[in-house]
Amino acid sequence: MPMITTLANRIAALSDGLRQTCERIFHVATMTGYTDPPATMEAWIVRHFGTVAAVREQTIVRVVNRLTLEGALFNPLRARRPTESVGDDAALESRIAATLAGVDDFRDPLRATTADLFGRIRGRFCVTASNVAKYDGWHGLVIFDEPHPLRFDQARLSDYLDVAFRWIAAAYAHDDQAIYPIITWNCLPKSGATLMHGHMQLALARGMPYARVETWRRAAETYRTQHSASYFNDLFAIHQALGLAIPQSARQRVFAHLTPIRNREVVFLANLEDIGQADKQTSRQAEVRADERSLSPDLFVSLSQRLADALYPILRNLIDKQGMRAFNLAITPPPLHVTAEDWGDFPTLARLADRGDPLATSSDIGAIELFATGCVTADPFEVAAALSTN
Repeated sequence: MPMITTLANRIAALSDGLRQTCERIFHVATMTGYTDPPATMEAWIVRHFGTVAAVREQTIVRVVNRLTLEGALFNPLRARRPTESVGDDAALESRIAATLAGVDDFRDPLRATTADLFGRIRGRFCVTASNVAKYDGWHGLVIFDEPHPLRFDQARLSDYLDVAFRWIAAAYAHDDQAIYPIITWNCLPKSGATLMHGHMQLALARGMPYARVETWRRAAETYRTQHSASYFNDLFAIHQALGLAIPQSARQRVFAHLTPIRNREVVFLANLEDIGQADKQTSRQAEVRADERSLSPDLFVSLSQRLADALYPILRNLIDKQGMRAFNLAITPPPLHVTAEDWGDFPTLARLADRGDPLATSSDIGAIELFATGCVTADPFEVAAALSTN
């Protein structure tokens, strides 16, 4: 039996305090769906779904975060739907090689990409560029020296992130009103990348945070006001109690998400105290007193190594053991300067999700995901179990 279908029972078995915490953050409903297949379909159903009984009576679990309003519908049977088979890893490697051998605009970034007003930042394994068609006033790139987007080791990932944070600090030095940073990585075209060559995107917003980040910030503020408790502490505690936390030697809080936006979503929460910069009770206040910033650019540089330590084993497990190829990663630190809105204990937040078969012509997102709620086939309990056995 898939573990997600036992979620309601798992919640009921929690201690009273944890169960109440879970119920004030998550709405969980278990439904049964029925079908009446004709005899002419039975052989086809058995071939694809195992048994006719599995199709006649199906268990669907709906989970909604009451504060962020992110939700997911889980029906493990949907993972067995027949899909078009368009190739394997050999076909993907052939596609990547052919694309990179043809038009690769990032092959010579110093000649073929624009620079930012402050120039370029060079790392050991990458270099920055200014995005030629921007989606925000400050919008840059980290272009990998290794063009194949799936060929990276921990040293390379650490360097990519170090350069990304250095770019954020440099952009902020030129525009102290651009204070809301985000780092994103769209790996392979299926994930939204327009170019095959490996790269990350960087942006700094003015005025207010990016919308989905602001949703989480408001959720944390509302929760703290209503319950005098930390939303992020309680969110992690629930996932940990249910068996969804992923052990991390880097002392990060990492878990397979109960309301994933796509399959295999993993959430990372990194606080100031997690990177050992100062005492837990005084670190944020000391940073604010020192230069009126909630997080200094120097501290951002220190974050890169810890994030790489946490992200790398998860990424390599998903790629090397679970077959993830196309993926999205977003890293959203708190703002670079104190703001009118309350950031409280908002951590550096990272979210990682699988985007499915990189060669499939069909999309993994439809109207239900765009306009209603997530619809997910990967069981988060199975994801957590696999990631806990590195």
